[in-house]
Amino acid sequence: MTPELNLLLLVIIMITLGYGFIYPRFAGSSFKKVSVQDLFATGITLLIASRLYYNSGVQFSWLLFEVNWFWFTFLTYVIIEIPVFFIYAKKHNMQFS
Repeated sequence: MTPELNLLLLVIIMITLGYGFIYPRFAGSSFKKVSVQDLFATGITLLIASRLYYNSGVQFSWLLFEVNWFWFTFLTYVIIEIPVFFIYAKKHNMQFS
């Protein structure tokens, strides 16, 4: 399995766990609670990625650029999470205040 695929699967698993199971149970429709829990999930994702690729010298192909593990994981997480967040917010009638 390629390093990109490893991190892509990690990101998908973390977002699925968060938005599919954890946030509905513990945050509901609270934007603040979802945001705090999501920061925690993002941190865990980056921590796992760092354990796998920190100081390894592996370069990741992200669209047209070569990036390190941090930027690949972070950018992939953000790109996948944005539409999932809006779907979650609409489904749970999230208030943004």
